[in-house]
This record gives sequence, structure tokens and C-alpha cells, in this order.
Amino acid sequence: MDRTIEKVADGFAFPEGPCFDANGDLYLTQCGNGWIARVRGGEAEEYVHTGRAPNGAVFSEDNVLWVAEAGTNQLLRYAGEELVEIAGEWGGKPLQKPNDLVFAPDGSLYMTGPGGSGAENAIGVIYHVQRDGAIEVVAGGMAFPNGLALTADASRLLVAETSRRRILVFDVHPGGALEGPEVFAETPGGVGGDGVAFDVEGNLYVAHFGTGEIPVFSPDGELLEKLPAGGMKPTNVAFGGEDMMDLYVTEVETDAVYRLRPGIPGQVPFCDPR
Repeated sequence: MDRTIEKVADGFAFPEGPCFDANGDLYLTQCGNGWIARVRGGEAEEYVHTGRAPNGAVFSEDNVLWVAEAGTNQLLRYAGEELVEIAGEWGGKPLQKPNDLVFAPDGSLYMTGPGGSGAENAIGVIYHVQRDGAIEVVAGGMAFPNGLALTADASRLLVAETSRRRILVFDVHPGGALEGPEVFAETPGGVGGDGVAFDVEGNLYVAHFGTGEIPVFSPDGELLEKLPAGGMKPTNVAFGGEDMMDLYVTEVETDAVYRLRPGIPGQVPFCDPR
């Protein structure tokens, strides 16, 4: 794997949630100022202000942006005119600071809710959300569930459990139910794993906050390699570029986004507009 890394753009306010629209343009959330930025040719511009602290983000097949807004406890969508709340509560309580999200093949989403959780207070959850806003908790008892990704056959959901420094794996059942979890891999050191992404060979790339590294795990959970992250505090990773060979890394020590080429194409997420 190529360990060469280059800075794409900087000057962000706690960048997170890298994702791509139908044209392949890169978007980043900014947890520090509420803005989502669009990056073109190394230049960033303000795209939409979501409220307070947008975190995870993803585009759907109709080129609509979906955002986990941790600061306002909302799942939002933005089609270029106005922000629309899809979900803001479950069980009569506000969502638990939605963190990251991923589409399933049927167009529903899985979204982590780590708010209030940690190693000594494992109350983090995973939500399953339909496009119409119907929402349910499908897993709980986690110590800050964070980034998540589905395998290429959608049979397993992998989730970074940050405060316990490990990656969990759930079996996915029809209708979106989850079974598990089991421990897929350990991520010792630093704060723990944050955002994650798969390549086409089923290897998992983890933004390991506090270590300055992107560990890469095989489909069996074996550590294959550690790639540079551009700084000590990577928050998320996403594959992009015309050939899906570019791995983009958001990093908050330098408030920048970086790019490297691991040598294997990334797995295209479900419902991706590209």
C-alpha cells in the first residue's frame, strides 16, 4: 500500500463526514461551526448550515444530502432548498447526538447514537431509520458507537466502539434487525476508532483518533497495515475519485482533509449517487 499522503484543503472547523455527490464533488461536515463545506480543486466553499454540529453525512441515489446533526439531535435531509427533519426523537426522548450513518440496500439507514455514553456508561445505541422517518433502536449497550459500514453483501454491520477501542460486528437480518455483537478487531491506543470505510476486497479502514494512523483490517479482522492520517486526530475516511482509488481522511489536529491511494479501490456505498 502507498503511504504517500497529500493535503487537499484546510482551514476547517473540526472536519468530519466526508461524502460525495453525483458529480464526485467532496463534502465535509464541520462540527465546530455548523457548516457543511463543498471542496472543489482544493478550494472549500460553504454549502449549507445545518444548525450546530453536523457529524456524519451521506448522499442518497437522488443526490440528496443526509446529515446526522449531533448538536440538534436530528437526522436531516437537504435537497438544495431547505433542511427537512426526518427524525428527532425515539421513545419520547431526543435522539442521542446522532454521529454517523450508512445506507442499507433497501434505502433505510443505520445511524449511531453515542450521546451520554462511555466506557463507564455504556448506553450508546444504533438506530434503524426508514426514509419516511420511522425509527427504532436495533442495538444498545455500547460505549460510544461511532463510525459504521455495511459489508458488500449487506450481511454484516461493522461499528467502531470508540470508548472500548474496538470494532464490533453485527449480523443483519431481514427488515433491518441486528444480531450480536461480536468483537471484530481491537484498536488499542489513542482515543479509539472513529469513521470507517471498506475497500472492494472487504478490508476495513479505520480513522483511529489520537494515533495519527489509519489501521487496515482484513475481512477476518487481521491487522494488515497502518496508513498515515496527516495528523494525530483523524475523524473519518471515505473513498472517492473517478476510479474510487483515493482515500480521503478528515483530521482535526490540522483541521484539514487529506488524500492517499492505498492501491485498492473503495467499495461504493449503497444508494450512492455516483
